[in-house]
Amino acid sequence: MKIYYSFTIVVLYLFVILSTLTIDARKVVVQDLNSQNDINNHQNYKSLLSRKVLKLKQPSLKNKDLTDRQKQYIQDRDGFVDRLLATLSLKEKIGQMTQIDVDILLEPDSLSINTNYLNQISSQYFVGSFLNSPTANGVIDGNIHYVNPSDWINILTTIQNITLANSPSKVPMIYGMDSVHGANYVHGATMFPHNTGLAATFNPDLAKTANQISAKDSAAVGFRWIFSPVLGVAMQPLWSRTYETFGEDPYLGSQIGGVGSVQGLQGGIYPLYENVTMPYVVSTLKHYMGYSNPVNGKDRTPAWIPERMLRRYFLPSFYEAIMSGAGSVMLNSGEVNGVPMHASEKYVEDILRGDFGFDGVIVTDWQDIEKLVEFHHLTDSMEEAIIYALNAGVDMSMVPDDFSFPTILYQLVTDNIVPESRIDESVRRILNLKYSVGLFDTPFPDPNNQYLATIGSENDRQTAESIIAESITLLQNNNNALPLNPSLIKNILVTGPSSNSIANQCGGWSVHWQGVAADWEVPNGVTVLQGIQNYFNNTPTNVVFKQGNIYGVANDTLYTEAYLASLEADAVVVVMGELPEAETPGDINDLAMDPASVELLTLMVQNAKGPVILVLMEARPRVLPPSLISLVDAVIMAYLPGPQAGNPLAGILFGDINPSGRLSITYPATTGDISPYYYKYSMYGFHNPLFSFGDGLSYTTFSYSNVQCNGTAVSGQNSYNATLGEYISVQVTVENTGKVAGKEAVLFYLSDLYASVTPEMKMLKRFQKIQLNPGDSVVVQVVLSPYDFSFIGQDNEITVEQGQFVVAVGNQQLNLYLN
Repeated sequence: MKIYYSFTIVVLYLFVILSTLTIDARKVVVQDLNSQNDINNHQNYKSLLSRKVLKLKQPSLKNKDLTDRQKQYIQDRDGFVDRLLATLSLKEKIGQMTQIDVDILLEPDSLSINTNYLNQISSQYFVGSFLNSPTANGVIDGNIHYVNPSDWINILTTIQNITLANSPSKVPMIYGMDSVHGANYVHGATMFPHNTGLAATFNPDLAKTANQISAKDSAAVGFRWIFSPVLGVAMQPLWSRTYETFGEDPYLGSQIGGVGSVQGLQGGIYPLYENVTMPYVVSTLKHYMGYSNPVNGKDRTPAWIPERMLRRYFLPSFYEAIMSGAGSVMLNSGEVNGVPMHASEKYVEDILRGDFGFDGVIVTDWQDIEKLVEFHHLTDSMEEAIIYALNAGVDMSMVPDDFSFPTILYQLVTDNIVPESRIDESVRRILNLKYSVGLFDTPFPDPNNQYLATIGSENDRQTAESIIAESITLLQNNNNALPLNPSLIKNILVTGPSSNSIANQCGGWSVHWQGVAADWEVPNGVTVLQGIQNYFNNTPTNVVFKQGNIYGVANDTLYTEAYLASLEADAVVVVMGELPEAETPGDINDLAMDPASVELLTLMVQNAKGPVILVLMEARPRVLPPSLISLVDAVIMAYLPGPQAGNPLAGILFGDINPSGRLSITYPATTGDISPYYYKYSMYGFHNPLFSFGDGLSYTTFSYSNVQCNGTAVSGQNSYNATLGEYISVQVTVENTGKVAGKEAVLFYLSDLYASVTPEMKMLKRFQKIQLNPGDSVVVQVVLSPYDFSFIGQDNEITVEQGQFVVAVGNQQLNLYLN
């Protein structure tokens, strides 16, 4: 409920929903041009622009069918929450809407909680949620680098004890954490590739597996609310948080992030878990929405995105995640089209709550209600800022380090400016969330739980290695330079600023917010150098390491050392990218690769005795001169693979592992051409990336043949008719025609040749990851729904028009005519 609302608006909204469930009768009638008696008749000239049109309405979560067990769960939950809510005072309710950073609770230079201060704020404000890691901002007092599982259990147990002792109704607090690629703030926990790399696997099952382990390790120490996944669409590669996204494609992000990651974290469909065998947490979809496309590429700066573009590219992944049961949403810290998302009733209350039917918790990002005053200048009043946020649908404020929010909101309610019923709406959702993860039954982390012993286990690390192996993407392989034949290598040079750095492999959000401060903070990590050394252990091959350069520093001594070593090397592996970063500190003014690293690579390709293999480890695609890249024998994109990358990368270099990753984001050739792959026909010839979305080579070859669909065959090369609104089944035969086993991501693209809103040249609609031995083949079949043929019309509605489409998969394509 908004603070001001009208029953008439609700009725009108229901009418609009019902009216969109059928074909738009106003646009159905189409003239057959061949049968017109007089096409010059001025009364009929508009019919030349008519096509049959179908308007679609996405299902809402509110209308999802429930099993008897699910209905019983909701009935039990609602009864419990209603009874509890009736016992809470206004201050207790507002306390539930308040989230505080753990940092303000700590004794100086310590991991110990200041219990006197915590008692004071708990008894006065009844804080319902805490967040963050004590070491998020770096090493404490030069001595405390990380938080062990046992330390976490002590911290959370202390906070929970005091919270419950001061809560008249015994409402537990819930602890939120940025476990974004594993439980990255728990010492020793396994970290996985960041999301651009996870998406490069084109394998939702692997995303689910990685997030199951993340949930297990997080829940084992008491984190039951996880601020992940990031579902922004990476259209602006300058953006410092590109690596947190699942790439540039809405469908890929929907499947890897919105479905695979959410279900992995939550153990199933929230809040109705089925067959859960490991601890689960509540996921948080970040950052709703448009955050990933700032005009100038800087974090938290304005985005100008037309509504049609928002609905076409930025909303789908959030919609799929919500339909997969995501329990909470965090809002975009920036502004879209001049309106901060924390104040946008249209996009939050109307679309997220209304159209999608989302009834989970909406939480702000860091200090974002205050930023409506101080940063966005939307108002000069915290009172108005809070009202803006409440009207937009915000349930909880990540304050995070003062108590202005609960103080002012309490006054607004007692002054009858904000109705208490609006507070009840948010508190009910927050209590639902706590109920869903069992906090009322088990509020404390168990210091003896069986999952503590599995944190960072050998099994988990091997799982990470297998995911990394499937994400690594071979982009260039001139003259089959890879795989290297280890029997022919007597000397191999490993060089580059990221060749022996766990920190650079991990990127941001690893031990600390800005990344690993010292490699020893990550136990059992394996650098690229160490992986190659492991591979040649107990062999006569000499693995030579030379740093080559330091990011941002042109050092002649380091260059000379690497140059001299390259003269004797049978192969050279150069590993470069960028330093760890997160959010605003990662802002850059130029997408170009570090010049010192480019100089090192130039030295290697000009002078090395053997082939030069470039391995890129980077948060975003850093532009390299195409003329230089053409001289490199092989190029591998490793994204930010995490601490376990060394061994699987070595396996790929020497042929023990066949690469199968595909680019999840376009790799531009110049800093002036950074558009995604789904450009318009009018841009044809102007989009010339270094490597394209979906690129990825293998050590074997795959052939595609016999693509067909269930439409009615017509004359013409592989052409079919189908009815507007039908589901279309498409299949293709894929054969491994090479000499080694391999995995292949089979990508199905759809092109709409003509539409009343200019169409993209192609968009990804389905994919499947398959594995084939040499000589084996398989028929890969997918089903395209009416939504796959749709676009966002001039009226901003989901629209399907009659016309000609092309389905492309591999080197095969078919023509499809929808009538």
